[in-house]
Amino acid sequence: MKKETTETQSKGVVNQYELVVVYPTSENEIGAERQIADKCKKRGLKVAEVDKWGTKLMAYEIKKQSRGYYLRLVLEGSADSALLLEKDLQMDDKLLRFLLIRI
Repeated sequence: MKKETTETQSKGVVNQYELVVVYPTSENEIGAERQIADKCKKRGLKVAEVDKWGTKLMAYEIKKQSRGYYLRLVLEGSADSALLLEKDLQMDDKLLRFLLIRI
């Protein structure tokens, strides 16, 4: 029986990620959630869980905003997909902040 290299094994691995995003309160909450879910699906990530934290007062202003709408998602997918999603999120002008980590 032939041994697989670590390179071929890692391509089939499904990782879990946690994504927290902060949108300005002027954004529609349902629209913000839909935008993030669409970006995840576009990059081949499965949205396993959505947790709406709601509007919160931020510790400091970001882009002249003192309040933000917080949304937490648990995603499943490959590392390459997560990197592509991170690049998409960096290009989103509406987004105040995001944090994507592997769990």
